[in-house]
Amino acid sequence: RRTRARRHMSAAARAVHRLASRVSTLNLRPKPNRTPASRPDPTAAHPSSRRRALGLALTPLIIASASGSNAAMPVTYPKPIVVPPPEGGATTAVCIFLHGLGDTGHGWADVASSMPFEGVKWVFPTAPTIPVTLNGGMRMTGWYDINDLSIDNIKDDRDQTLASTEYIQGLIKAEVDSGVDASRVVIGGFSQGGVIALQTALRSKERLAGAVGMSTYLALRDDFPDAMSPNAKDLPVFLAHGTADQVLQYQYGVASHEHMTEKLGMTAVSFQTYQGMGHS
Repeated sequence: RRTRARRHMSAAARAVHRLASRVSTLNLRPKPNRTPASRPDPTAAHPSSRRRALGLALTPLIIASASGSNAAMPVTYPKPIVVPPPEGGATTAVCIFLHGLGDTGHGWADVASSMPFEGVKWVFPTAPTIPVTLNGGMRMTGWYDINDLSIDNIKDDRDQTLASTEYIQGLIKAEVDSGVDASRVVIGGFSQGGVIALQTALRSKERLAGAVGMSTYLALRDDFPDAMSPNAKDLPVFLAHGTADQVLQYQYGVASHEHMTEKLGMTAVSFQTYQGMGHS
């Protein structure tokens, strides 16, 4: 488990570092870690937070809710985990990163401590708890419902996908309203979180700094290009996928990259292949 977490962390670091280097407007500079006590650990109160959920969970009885009830319940989004800039500095840029199925914002919050960029605030939202068809209707955190893992049989959950997209758009608006320019906001995510990150980026009326999608895919493809914002045409997007991914197969990433570049005409989308890496 620890080995998988380190590999997962490494992929996250590479993705965000690469995107940051491409987006010149962010002008991110790593902040020296002067003293271990100068930056609080956002996950200290959550011992299990260093476990990364494998996105679409293969062990639902472990990470799903014990409740088997599928009765309709209001969908609510818990308060995001927010990690301010190092040493209390002013916020000049924001990175919003979304977790995978069955995880929470706490599961990724240690990324902020490992990459303390001066002036950068990290926001780690948590998905609502919903019944998930793939897991027999058991309730767990998810940005949307999913019925199958195969490319041929998977069906998009339009309503909840758009609801989660709207929620993330609201988080971006809150940052803009607080004084951060939208062009200094990066949106990213892993697995299900990557799906929502890409939806948000492609539909955003604001010009964002860029987007990251890790071990993920582009959902609601038939909505585009009609639903695509003009700002998305040259938006820097970094996609990454492992060739040994047995949850969301490597072909998901390849097909999404091809669709975004060839069908949608997006000019700044890069795709990184990680040989032998699984869903992490």
